[in-house]
Amino acid sequence: ELNLQVFGQLHHRMTQKLQNLLKKLRQKEATFLARLKQSDQADQQRQQADLLMAYAYQWQPGIKVMTLADFETGEPRQISLNPEKNAIQNAQALYKQHQKLKRARRAIDPLLAEVHTEMHYLEQVEAALLQLDRYEDETDLQALQEIYEELITQGYLSDPAQREGNTRSPEQTDFYRYRTPSGFEVVVGRNNRQNDRLTFGTATDYDLWFHTQEIPGSHVLLRLDPGAAPDEADLQYTANLAAYFSRARQADQVPVIYTAPKNVYKPKGAKPGMVIYKRAQVLWGQPQAIAQQTPPLTAEPASVC
Repeated sequence: ELNLQVFGQLHHRMTQKLQNLLKKLRQKEATFLARLKQSDQADQQRQQADLLMAYAYQWQPGIKVMTLADFETGEPRQISLNPEKNAIQNAQALYKQHQKLKRARRAIDPLLAEVHTEMHYLEQVEAALLQLDRYEDETDLQALQEIYEELITQGYLSDPAQREGNTRSPEQTDFYRYRTPSGFEVVVGRNNRQNDRLTFGTATDYDLWFHTQEIPGSHVLLRLDPGAAPDEADLQYTANLAAYFSRARQADQVPVIYTAPKNVYKPKGAKPGMVIYKRAQVLWGQPQAIAQQTPPLTAEPASVC
C-alpha cells in the first residue's frame, strides 16, 4: 500500500516535470525555427543586391520598385527600394541584411541542435515513464526510482536527501526478460540507466541490439550463444518487443533497427541512454502483437546482471 502510494506520487511528479520541460523546449524550438525561416531569405537578399548592382544604370530618382530580369531564369523580379537612396545604396543595404541573416543562421543552428538533443533525451525519459504506467511489484518502484535518480543527476530535479545531508545509493533493478519462439532470451531496459547497462555492460559480441528507429524507446538485446542463428520469428518477436517498449506502442507497425552491439556507441558527453549506431538493418515491429498476446506478456523473474 505504501509502495503503491510512493509510486503514484513519484510518477506524477516526474511526469509533470517532464511535460513542463518539454513544453518550454518546444517553445524554444518554434522560436529558433521562425528565426531560421527568416534567415532563409539571405540568399534572396544577396541576389537582389547583385541585380541592383548590375542594373544600377536603369535606376531613376524617387522610384520605389525596379523590375529586373533574373540572372539564371530571365524571369522578371520586382525589388522594393528605399526611394531616398540610389540603386547602389539600396544594394549595399541588401548586402548588409544578407550578412546579418547569415550570422543569425550560424548562431541559431547550434542552439537549435542543443534543443533537439535535450528534447530527444527527455522524450526518451518520458518513454520510460510511460512503460512504468502502473505498480505491480517492488521492482516497478525501484525502476521508477532509478529514473528519479537520473533526473537528479542530470540537474532536472532537486534532491531532498542532499539538503538533509544524506546520500543515495539506489539498488540496481533487473531488466525485463522474455523468450523468443526458439527459446532465446531477450532483455529489455526499463529506463536509461538500465539501457546503458544493457548495451555497454551486458551485451556480448554474439548478441543483437534492437531499438525503434528515430523513436524514443528501450534498448533491447537478443542474447545469442556463439554460432547460434536466430530465425525470422525470433528477430520479428524481438522487433515487436522493441516497438512495444517505445513511444510508438499504440501504432500498428514501427520501424525497428538491429545491429551488433559493437556497432553501438555513446557520444562523448552524451546523456544516459543516448547512443548512435551504424550498419543497422530494419524490421517492422508490430507492438500490437505483443499487446494482444495470450496469455498476457510477462517477464521472467531473474537475478540482476
